[in-house]
Amino acid sequence: MDGAPPLPAQTPDTPAKPTGDWPDDWPYGLPGATPDSGLAALALEQMDQGVILVDADLTVRVINGPLYELFGRPRDSLRRASYADLVRALAENGEYGPGDLDDIVASRIDEARRADPPLFEHRRPNGRVLEVRTRRTPAGGFVRTYADITERKRADDELATQRHLLRLTLENMGQGIVLLDRDLRYIAWNANARDLLGLPEEMLRGAPTLEEVVRFQLATRQLEMPAGAPDFGDDLEAKLRHLMQRLGRPEREFVYARPQGDGRFIEVRVVPLPDGGQVRTFTDITDRVIADEAVRQSREILTGVIDAIPALIDVKDRDGVVRLTNRYYRDTYGADAGPPAGPATDRAAALDRLVVESGQGVPFHEDSAPDAAGQPRHWLATKMPLTDEGGEVTHIVTVALDITARKRAEAELRDAQASLIQAEKLSSLAQLVAGVAHEVNTPIGVTLTAISHLGEEVRRIRTLFEENRIRRSDFQDFLDVAWETTRMILTNVERATGLIQSFKQVASDQASGERRPFDLAAYVDEVLLSLRPRLRRTAVTVAVDIPPGLIVDGYPGSFAQVLSNLIINALVHAYDEGQPGRITLTAREDPPGWIDMRYADDGKGIPAAIRGRVFEPFFTTKRGTGASGLGLSICANIMAGTMRGGIALEDSALEDGEGRGTRFVLRFPMGDDRATAPAAET
Repeated sequence: MDGAPPLPAQTPDTPAKPTGDWPDDWPYGLPGATPDSGLAALALEQMDQGVILVDADLTVRVINGPLYELFGRPRDSLRRASYADLVRALAENGEYGPGDLDDIVASRIDEARRADPPLFEHRRPNGRVLEVRTRRTPAGGFVRTYADITERKRADDELATQRHLLRLTLENMGQGIVLLDRDLRYIAWNANARDLLGLPEEMLRGAPTLEEVVRFQLATRQLEMPAGAPDFGDDLEAKLRHLMQRLGRPEREFVYARPQGDGRFIEVRVVPLPDGGQVRTFTDITDRVIADEAVRQSREILTGVIDAIPALIDVKDRDGVVRLTNRYYRDTYGADAGPPAGPATDRAAALDRLVVESGQGVPFHEDSAPDAAGQPRHWLATKMPLTDEGGEVTHIVTVALDITARKRAEAELRDAQASLIQAEKLSSLAQLVAGVAHEVNTPIGVTLTAISHLGEEVRRIRTLFEENRIRRSDFQDFLDVAWETTRMILTNVERATGLIQSFKQVASDQASGERRPFDLAAYVDEVLLSLRPRLRRTAVTVAVDIPPGLIVDGYPGSFAQVLSNLIINALVHAYDEGQPGRITLTAREDPPGWIDMRYADDGKGIPAAIRGRVFEPFFTTKRGTGASGLGLSICANIMAGTMRGGIALEDSALEDGEGRGTRFVLRFPMGDDRATAPAAET
């Protein structure tokens, strides 16, 4: 050790001098020293504490090595120093903090002489903590020991901190907690337990038993008997025995809920300890019980609502296992059954997998499947996913509306509409026949008159010839009459033939519905020719601007029906009786392979309020006058179906409301081998 004097030779009679500060005449320099004193000094050197011996005149008699190490001083640096010198040296190094050195030295010497306090802790500037003990000697001096308790203090502080945190944790828990010993006495608790149990602090400090606490709670009506318990009336002890037998010492961890007298519900968790004691926790679950009851009631309401819905509702898990159904589902397929296996169930399973894989629902779609009796049913179904917090699909909800009656009604309606459309076509054909018959009647009548006149002239010339009274002038007159009459007959017969031919073509097309190529311009003229009798009774004219050569490979009869309906609809609705008007028909090939045909009239126009309904079946503004409301509906159906195109009411003609006339746009392909383009929306 630095500065330590060499040890003398050790003999059995002469102990070695310790390495600390000891008198030069060690050990015999100490009063009453013996060879055993040397052994004691050696023992002091082996201690883990610093030791200093000071006599009555404050002379330092002994300092062991560990004391030098505790204060970081060189060995022998304080040899033969006074205690005052020792204190001053330490104070100069900042051992006692700031202040006047003389005051610090005086204060420390006074404390040491009085041994006051006999035990204290000293914190060094480096943060180490020393435990200092002082004991006065009979001669008026004192012995002081210094022990480094830094690690112990740190452990004590950590333990105190942990205890403090544990206490704070227990006091701030949302639960009450108590500790019972092997005799089931309350030996520890937190404030929540005291409040939840309704126990006075004085009672708990008296270490009551569990039985005493339960008796108190029963007596003060803070504890109610659980549901299902026997009726003990006012017999408090019987109630106590019942509760203690059931809940006093469970063999394993046990949880139960009990009602409080104030209406609250407490969840009690009992954890047995190996020594026979218990830890009991108490949680106020009143809000949870109320919420559970609300959920139960809501579930009952939801179940009632679902059962009241006239639709199939089922909920499947990710594996396709049905977890919930409503009454309509059970009535359709049976309480424990489902749809019969077949294509419908295969389609449903495929859609369920799609919902699980995509996380998206399936919009409403029509499907058909037999019911439990095997009768075909039609459904309008949709599927929706139920997901967890992570967005993963956990269940699939299927809702299917029974549309069997609707589908049946739709089929009946389609049949009725087909019958009405056929009747409308026949009615149109009948009007065409009547009109053509009236139109043909005139040339036939003229022809008959001419033939009758020619017959009379032939009889007259024959009589003259037989009587040999014929003259050249008579024969010349006969030739003139015969020529004029023959020309008249030929003209009217050709006219009638044209009308009949046109009628035959249009009527045949409408009746047969066959597909064939036709020239659009020529065919429009034929249709107009068949409508001439109807047009002649009005002051409305039809102008056509359609270039020849637009060959359409389609259904001329259907096209004639559309064109006839448009013109007749205008004659009925667009013009009053006798009102002059003009209908214009134009057509172009635009885009290539498609006919863009425009209908326009200068009639009353269609009010904005009803223009969205003009293509609806049976919608008419003149039902009382015999209109069926099928004219434009038939046009829309033919254009969208047979003609594979469309018809639209042009909005630009309606910007200023009524009085601008009506315009329709018809678009349809010229044939299957032509280019395609979007058709007008209907």
